[in-house]
Order: sequence, then structure tokens, then C-alpha cells
Amino acid sequence: MDPSKERNGEYMRKLLTGLIPFAVILLAWFTASKAGSFNDAVNSVMLVLPFVIAVLALFMSIWYKNSRFFFLTVFMLLSSIILKIAVAKEAMLVEAVTAISILIPINMVWLAFISERGIITCYGANKALLIGIQLAWVLVSVLGKSEDPAGGLLNPDQAMRLPAPAIILYVIAIGFLLINYILKGQYIFVVFISILITTYISLHFAHRPVIHAIFTSSVFIMVVSALFEVSYSLAFYDTLTGVLSRRAFDQELDKLGRQYCIAMVDIDHFKRVNDTYGHDIGDEVLKMVASILSRISYRARAFRYGGEEFAIIFQGQMISEVMAVLERVRLAVEQRSFIIRSENRPKKKPEKITGSSKGRGKINITVSIGVAQKTESLKTPLEVVKKADEALYRAKTGGRNRVSK
Repeated sequence: MDPSKERNGEYMRKLLTGLIPFAVILLAWFTASKAGSFNDAVNSVMLVLPFVIAVLALFMSIWYKNSRFFFLTVFMLLSSIILKIAVAKEAMLVEAVTAISILIPINMVWLAFISERGIITCYGANKALLIGIQLAWVLVSVLGKSEDPAGGLLNPDQAMRLPAPAIILYVIAIGFLLINYILKGQYIFVVFISILITTYISLHFAHRPVIHAIFTSSVFIMVVSALFEVSYSLAFYDTLTGVLSRRAFDQELDKLGRQYCIAMVDIDHFKRVNDTYGHDIGDEVLKMVASILSRISYRARAFRYGGEEFAIIFQGQMISEVMAVLERVRLAVEQRSFIIRSENRPKKKPEKITGSSKGRGKINITVSIGVAQKTESLKTPLEVVKKADEALYRAKTGGRNRVSK
């Protein structure tokens, strides 16, 4: 398969994945517009659907150990339950919508940026406590309105109004997440933006349970969709370096055509780096080498093979072409000095620099590369990989920092 076509396919997959949340919003809007024609059976299904999808989202969050989406689902599910309780009286519902509409944008921004530190951990317990305090406050406020005799606050034929502070918070939250998406290009921000849009719409229809349930279901569908994307990334991308994983490499071998080359790249003296400077520095070295490999060319794909070893597949190319490319890669790594950060260096750049910071020194990283191509004697990808490994061994024993075939 042409690697440029595979890259285009990967781009299209990411594009379609990014469009899924907005397609869900449109589908929810279309379904909600038909809510008036639903019979009792359909209405019953719609009212139960959010809880069914929420359970699936919770299960997947636990399975993939994703605390962000777990607590998002918990927060939205409990908020939905509070709104169902509040429907009993208009004053209670207005109070619930007011409080929840303020909390949702705040919590969405918070959850979008929290670190993944587990669900059943002290960090998870702190998140659960914070969410619990918020929703307990909302519930107490709502129940405090249970004796309020006020009526005529809502018109079932018109959308509810959200308080001005909530609208401002929604605009700020969506704008902030959008800026981060533009700067970082991370799919997670698209998910949270779409959830904010959906919840903004759904709260306007909190007094119409079926319509509210439709949009709440769409929120949980977005979470499930995002978790499928998480599972794909875990399966096919190396979480440390960001390049394709060993599993992706093994699958790629099954799709190779008649002409290809495979290169094996190994970081020289990597164990010495780990032993001398620690695994944190070793991880940074891996990231640096991976970033260089991932920029080789559109006709090559880089993979984390295991440990300090990477693999590169060149489709439709002869070994004579590939040798020149690999020599440029070897030289690029050799010329990239790796500066070891000082232990007291601030994580953020200070506004005013006082003194000098040279770090703890720098180390020169090199790589050894072995490459082989498919021939009449090397008919299968595994045979080519084995031959490339043998060439890598020769590069290592021949003095390292070289390309061998």
C-alpha cells in the first residue's frame, strides 16, 4: 500500500473523528425536533437512554483507566438526576438550572486539563469529593425551593432562560478550549467544546424531560466515542514518544507490497544514559529521537519497536535511496545536542531572567541503524526485519553511530 495513501487515510480518520461530536449534536437536534410526535413507548425509551449510555461510558472509563471521562460522566449523570428531581416544581427547576449551568463550564475546563492519575486513588478521591460537594450544594439549594409556591415561571412552549453569568462562563470556556485546540491540536478539546455546546442547548429544555434526555444522551455518546478514540491511540500509538507502536508495526508488515525496505534504529549507550542521569532523562532522549524519525519523509513511517529501538518502513523504495535518507537521520541525531535541565530550573520561563542557567551539562546522542530490503531471498517481512537486525548488530559492533546494510 502507498504510504502517502495511508497517511491520507490517517488524516481522514482524525478528521472524521473530530466531526463525530458535531454530527451527534445535529442528530440530537433533529431527533428533538420530532419529540412532539413520539408515542409513550418512544418517550419511555428516550427517558431511560441517558442512563444506559452513561453506564457504558462509566464502564469504558474504568476499563481504560480514564479519570477525566469517568468524572465527567459522573458529574453529568448526577446533574441529570438532580434536574429530574427538580422538574416536580418550577421554582426547584429554575434553581437547579441556574446552579448547574454555572458549574458545567467551570468543571468542563477543569476536567479538560486535569492529569490522568487514576480513578481509585487519592487523586481520584479528591476529584470525587470536589464534585460531590458541588452537587450536594446544588441539591440542598434545589430542595430549599420545594416549599416555594411560585408558579407560571416557565412556558412549556418556550425555551428556558439561562442566567447571564452562566452564559458568560460558557462563552469563556468554549473560547478558552478553542484557543487550546488551535494551539495544541488535541482531540480532547473538540470533545469538551461539543459537550459544552450540547449542555448549553439541553439546559434550555430542562423543563421538557424528553428533549433534555435526548441531548443528555448525546453527551454520553460523545464520551463513548472519545473513549473509543482513546482505545485506538493506546493500541496503535506509543504513549511516551507519540510515534506508532509495535502493534501498529506488526499490522503494517501484513500490508507491505512488493518493494520495501525496513530499517532498525537503536540509540547508542542508552542504558548508560538511564543509569547515569535517570529514567526521566532517558524518556526525554527517546522523545527527541522519535521526533527526528517522525520527520523523515512522507514515504516512510516510524514505529517504537521496543525499549530504545525504533523501526522505519520505507514502501516502494530501493535500498540505495533509503541509505541516503538514513544517513541524514543519523547525522541529525548526532548534531542535536541534548541539554540536561538543571534540577532547580523553573518549569515556566520567568518574566525576568537573573543569572545564567546552563543546566547540568549536555550529552551527545547517536544512533546505529541497520537496513534491509525485500529481495528474492528475503521474501517475507519477518525475514527482512531479521536481516535489518543483523545489519544493526554489525553497525553496533563496527563502532556505533553508523548505518549498515
